[in-house]
Amino acid sequence: MKYEGEIPVQIDSEQLWNFIVNPERMASCFPGIKTFTKEGDEYKVVGTAGIGFIKGEYKAVVKFLDIDTQKKTLNLVAKGNGLNSNVDISALIQVLDNPVRLKYSADVKVGGVIASIGARLMDSAVGKIVNDLFECVKTKVK
Repeated sequence: MKYEGEIPVQIDSEQLWNFIVNPERMASCFPGIKTFTKEGDEYKVVGTAGIGFIKGEYKAVVKFLDIDTQKKTLNLVAKGNGLNSNVDISALIQVLDNPVRLKYSADVKVGGVIASIGARLMDSAVGKIVNDLFECVKTKVK
């Protein structure tokens, strides 16, 4: 599934970029986060999440790759499992100027129990999670 969007942010683009490239600060916006630890060049995440009636704990490995300070772009790659399911996320995140906005394009692949609940329910739930993540960034960066 693909998710794309832009969220306007009333703040200096450098300030927004500095928040985005700081994994510890960015992690505070991950859904249901319990722990976030750095191990080498990747981050281990444990949290809780749910889609519909399926709720529980997840574990994920997150990497921030291809950070381009000039273009203000980065790739966020995450692989996780939990709830008898697995999720692979690859997202391009970009800070744009005039007006300042956060642009994202994410490809989300889901397998297991969560994938079996149906694309329509899953599409709206994952879309909400992605939008909530970036709305959180918008509020915390101020």
